[in-house]
Amino acid sequence: MRGTATWLATLSLSVLVLAPGVITADEKHDHSKLPPGPIRDRHELMETQGEEAENINMALSGAEGMDTGIIQRDAQAIAVSAARIPSLFPKGSTDPNSRALPVIWDKWDDFVQHAKDLEHDAQSLSNAAGQGLAEEIQGKVKKMMGACKSCHDQFRKPKEEEKGK
Repeated sequence: MRGTATWLATLSLSVLVLAPGVITADEKHDHSKLPPGPIRDRHELMETQGEEAENINMALSGAEGMDTGIIQRDAQAIAVSAARIPSLFPKGSTDPNSRALPVIWDKWDDFVQHAKDLEHDAQSLSNAAGQGLAEEIQGKVKKMMGACKSCHDQFRKPKEEEKGK
């Protein structure tokens, strides 16, 4: 039991340390610069997913232990919104204020597969949380966050560093 607790604590800490690198929300981005329609809609969807991912990370090691209810709810929300991702990227929907790379449309099938992977991984996490499978949750969170990061690494421009720093 002690070994499992140590492992879970280590994994939780690792997820919390690594999560900011994979969270999609960009708190300083002014989405009002984006045109109405799919470009703004997808930005708002990704921001919401980022907030849900943050909630999941916080629920992993709350003051009273892991909150599987929050994890289940927010992972389910990510799964539902992940299914919408491809519809928010109609061909040619680019804007200088968007971080979407044109390679999305060149590698459309890969892009769609990433969205499906996120949907599957988030649903799997939600199911594990709903069943109270604490030992499986940590790995499933890591896998879901990895799905986000993998897609961002290939299909999203890196965040520009603030000028003057």
